[in-house]
Amino acid sequence: MAENEIIVPDTQENAERCRCLQCPVYNECMGNNEELLFCSRGSTGCELEKRGCLCLHCPNEIEYRLNSFFYCQKGAATEKNVASETLK
Repeated sequence: MAENEIIVPDTQENAERCRCLQCPVYNECMGNNEELLFCSRGSTGCELEKRGCLCLHCPNEIEYRLNSFFYCQKGAATEKNVASETLK
């Protein structure tokens, strides 16, 4: 896998398992823009307030063996910015 290749596929199945809508960081702006699956689709253009994070408990985070959080701010999970060498 290339270091900038997105790890989590942007699929309907992954979108349905996404926990973003229940996240304390998820806000009205994100909802109005119908944004979710930030670990695949990239960061939001909305301002956000960090008030906790559900990423570490998300089925996509677990299945794809990621080890990070705040994808809504940092952007999509790639080999370079998120994947842990210890989890491979």
